Amino acid sequence: MNGTLRRPSGRFLPLVLVVVIVGACGGQSTPSSTSSSAASAPVPAASPSHPPPSQPSSHPSPAPGSPTQARIAELQAKVAADPTDAEAQRDLGFALLQRIRETADASLYAPAERSFEAARRLTPDDAQVLVGIGGLQLGRHQFALALETGREAVRLGPNLPAAHEVVVDALVELGRYDDAGKAAGLMLGAGLELGSLARWSYVRELHGDLVGALAAMRRAAEMPGLAPENTAFAQVHLANLLVWTGDRDAGQRAYEAALAEVPNYAPALAGLGRLAAASGDLDAAARQFAHAAEVVPLPEYVIALGEAQEAAGDLAAAGDSYALATAEIKLFETNGVVVDLDLALFEADHGRAQDALRHARTAFEATPTVRAADALAWALHRLGRDREAARRSKQALRLGSRDPLFHFHAGAIAAALGDTAAARRELSAALKVDPGFSPTGAAEARRLLDSFD
Repeated sequence: MNGTLRRPSGRFLPLVLVVVIVGACGGQSTPSSTSSSAASAPVPAASPSHPPPSQPSSHPSPAPGSPTQARIAELQAKVAADPTDAEAQRDLGFALLQRIRETADASLYAPAERSFEAARRLTPDDAQVLVGIGGLQLGRHQFALALETGREAVRLGPNLPAAHEVVVDALVELGRYDDAGKAAGLMLGAGLELGSLARWSYVRELHGDLVGALAAMRRAAEMPGLAPENTAFAQVHLANLLVWTGDRDAGQRAYEAALAEVPNYAPALAGLGRLAAASGDLDAAARQFAHAAEVVPLPEYVIALGEAQEAAGDLAAAGDSYALATAEIKLFETNGVVVDLDLALFEADHGRAQDALRHARTAFEATPTVRAADALAWALHRLGRDREAARRSKQALRLGSRDPLFHFHAGAIAAALGDTAAARRELSAALKVDPGFSPTGAAEARRLLDSFD
């Protein structure tokens, strides 16, 4: 389940929310500045020995002493005292988006939107406000709207890297990859910073250029003066790429470096969970995924927990996890997040294939991305429509992506069609890139490969 943008790192929070949010909430002149209060906010603490709650909370309790929560209270007081304080309204919007990143509390989108809209009415020419609105739209997966907002932000602030970053994110998520590449060039011309380098890394990754992606993320991770959470973000994405390029030991060190910067940093915990799954230690994998899900209750972590439990044979616990993930996804939907792509993959793996196909078609019609093509292929495969599935899988792989999920799906579809050579090639590619990409998916890939012998 964004973005950050890539599935192993989170689908519900696109990459723009990692970097743009941390900038303007302290009233800095540049939205990607790292000196704001929210930039240094730690992820809420959690105990690794306790599983996620049985039901999602629509209003997670603030972490004791959370700097972001304190910043929100401070800004709310300023806005209450003077609703015409445009800077306070804008910064409150960014602080609320930051809090969404820390808690996955999608109910905060509405007050964030109200704050940004108030700031926009007061200062219609403030490009930073539009960056915040664009980030909110990206968070809700309203990519066409985000593109319009990002382009207006670029018009008002052509030298503002964060404005270009909204445009790049939106184009990528709309499947307009050629346009995204051109926009990325303009973004890099506006300034090299964590946000722009991270997006350039992802563009290269989508096209299968892991060496180029890794080089960009190394440069991002080495940037001086980053706030702890920004450093942790960079280290996790660096770790993901290190794992995909075969250096799992270095990947583990990078995940651990992220945790040294921000204890209980959920993306790093999930990364360690995938490494544990890759090594066959499903109990350790489940503990890491449970810890990540308790820190930030994102469906992707709960699904990974369920898959680790299922692969270990604990079907009852897995069922509970999948039920919780379903409730969490619905909670995001209730709060305005477009979840068709997420539901398509989830239903294909753990629910009803017909529902998966319906969601996948809706997602592909709205955003014909390689990920939507992959989800559509997988839903068709689950319904036994493998010739159609193969065509969609080819679309998913058209950029040259090394995403192990794409290759696993392509291999399983090829196996169903009796194309053993293609199945062996694609399944082996998936396991080579990341044998921990999915506990159940990796187990199925190995089972299929064994069946060819």
